[in-house]
Amino acid sequence: MIKNIVFDVGNVLVSFRWRELMDDLGISKDYKKVFEKSIFGNPFWVELDRGVLDEKDVIAKIREENSAYNKEFDLLWENVDKLVEPYDYTVKMIDTLKERGFRVYLLSNYPVSLFELHTRCGRFPFLDKIDGKVVSAYVKLVKPDRKIYEYLLNQYDLKAQECVFLDDRLENIEGARKVGMKGILFESYEQAWAELEEMISE
Repeated sequence: MIKNIVFDVGNVLVSFRWRELMDDLGISKDYKKVFEKSIFGNPFWVELDRGVLDEKDVIAKIREENSAYNKEFDLLWENVDKLVEPYDYTVKMIDTLKERGFRVYLLSNYPVSLFELHTRCGRFPFLDKIDGKVVSAYVKLVKPDRKIYEYLLNQYDLKAQECVFLDDRLENIEGARKVGMKGILFESYEQAWAELEEMISE
C-alpha cells in the first residue's frame, strides 16, 4: 500500500524556465541552443547538483567555457532567482494528498545556493507542507545513484514498497525502482495525476 508520495522539484513542482528567462531578458534566441548545452547541459552543472566542488569554482568554470558569451551569461546569472516558478497546480496537489493522509517528500538534484535562493524568493511555496526533503548538494549524492534513494528511505524510516516517486527523467525513475519504490514518469500534470490516482486508489 502506498503511504508516501515523493516528488522531484524541477519540471514537476516548479517550471525550470531558463528559456523563458532568456526571453524575458531579451537575450537572443540564437543563444538558447548554445546555452542549452554549454550551461544547462554542461557536465559541470551536475557538479553543482552534487555539491562536492566549490560552487563558485564550478560557476567560474562554466563562465570560462562560455567566454564568447560572458555578457549574456552574466545577465542570466544575475537573474537566476527567476530561473524557476511554481506551477499553478503544485500547492493544491500537495494539499490534496496531505488531506487524504499521505506523507509527502522531496527528492531533488539541486545546488545549495540556488535551492536557498529560490526558497528565500518564495519559489517553493510548498516547503512548509511537506514531511521531509533530500536535496542532492546537501548530501553529496545525485540521482540516479541508488545511494540517494536509500538516503531518503533511511533518513525518514520509509519502506520502499510504500513509496511512489514522480520525476521528469526516466533514468531517475528507474533508479527509484531499483531500490523497490514505484515510479511515475512525469510528462504532464494531468497524465501524472491520473497515474498517481490509479496507483494510490488500488
